Amino acid sequence: MPEIQYVECDADLKRRVGEAMGEVAERHIRLADGFGVVAMEGEKPVGLIAVYKRRLPPPVPETDEGFINIIEVSKDYRRRGIGRRLVQISIERCRSEGLYQIRAWSSEDKTEAIPMWKTLGFGLCPATEHPRGIEVKGYFVAQRLYGSHPRRNYKRKTGQPC
Repeated sequence: MPEIQYVECDADLKRRVGEAMGEVAERHIRLADGFGVVAMEGEKPVGLIAVYKRRLPPPVPETDEGFINIIEVSKDYRRRGIGRRLVQISIERCRSEGLYQIRAWSSEDKTEAIPMWKTLGFGLCPATEHPRGIEVKGYFVAQRLYGSHPRRNYKRKTGQPC
């Protein structure tokens, strides 16, 4: 069995991911404002993560996060640490880009993912989303990266650095 390689996604690989993993996976890779990393076994895409950068809304001043738009591992390749490694690579990339945090949404039916998020140091916050008017229960997961906003940049009401 060939070793799993982790490859930066480009337009050609995005198309190949679509062929191997489906249109939804391909559609969620946003190269213009983010990045994708694909787990490859030889020439076969077997996992992917796609992250895009977005600005947090007011009142948080000029603070950007990486939002995991999709993380997917092909069924026959699960429970091998591929998803965990994809998240670790994304954390490293977001930190190097100076993003404040990395965040994702995980529906409650993805119970196998919850231990992974916790082990990787993500906080979990129960939430309900309503895509297309359908109630979906799950969790927002987030990890503060400290990269672009060291504590000294935040001031208490006294005006002194934290």
